[in-house]
Amino acid sequence: MTSRWLGLAALVGLLLVTSACEETPPLVPPDLCANVACPGGQTCVEGRCLATTCRGVACGSGQVCEQGACVEVACLGVTCRQGERCRKGTCGRVSCGAGVTCFPTERCVESACAYDTCLGIACPQSTVCRPGGVCQSVSCTGDFGCEQDERCGTDGHCVPASGCAAVRCPSQQVCRNGTCAALACSTDVDCGANEKCRGGTCLPVTDACASVPACPSGQVCRSGACQEVTCGAGQPCQGLEGCRSGRCEGPVRHEAQGMAPAGAVLPSGRGSVSGGISGGPMRGPTHTLYPGVVP
Repeated sequence: MTSRWLGLAALVGLLLVTSACEETPPLVPPDLCANVACPGGQTCVEGRCLATTCRGVACGSGQVCEQGACVEVACLGVTCRQGERCRKGTCGRVSCGAGVTCFPTERCVESACAYDTCLGIACPQSTVCRPGGVCQSVSCTGDFGCEQDERCGTDGHCVPASGCAAVRCPSQQVCRNGTCAALACSTDVDCGANEKCRGGTCLPVTDACASVPACPSGQVCRSGACQEVTCGAGQPCQGLEGCRSGRCEGPVRHEAQGMAPAGAVLPSGRGSVSGGISGGPMRGPTHTLYPGVVP
């Protein structure tokens, strides 16, 4: 009896020693993205397709878009305090400048990376975007008085250094080198990229009037439709339009070449116009314009 128990004990001991010597395979987490095919502009992270662009800009390598910001995968779900940004899963102040750049959806503010609330916002001419997405007029005497991505314009105000990308022009004006202007045209060739020649004026293709043919006499285009628009003192017309007999008129199509916008209101008379154009006599196929001349 004793020998049998001794034999069983030896057998159990042998089994324990054998099992202890066996190599235990490491645990490998399943690849949740193995069978996931994401559409263009997205990448798979832990079985989810996440965008690699944020607010119209491409995120950097290894970054995805979360709540409107480009973040590293390790920072997904991490919320930082104001003034801090997440890097490698940890929140902290991220210095910038002197060759150190921020993520695409951030901007360098007082030598620290911050969430860019101005991304995608186009401001009126001679104004720039400030924290909170507010367009402001900022006076300057040199580039040092503006932000890193701005320069001091010729009018003594900070303007975007990116040129026209962050400039929003008034109706019937287009941007050139960061400056808005009303430009005359005869065909689309006279205008820039992404612009159309409509009624003798270059318009951005995004303008509702860019797809509207020339309006009848006495009417101009507003919000994509031809209509009568009253004009006079305190009620100027837009762009290269002229005010005649109390109604805004188009720039008389091809005759608009060489005319420049004017702010004065001129009386009605022989070819006189107001609130939109000025220059020397312009002769066209139907009549001659004498801007500023009163019979």
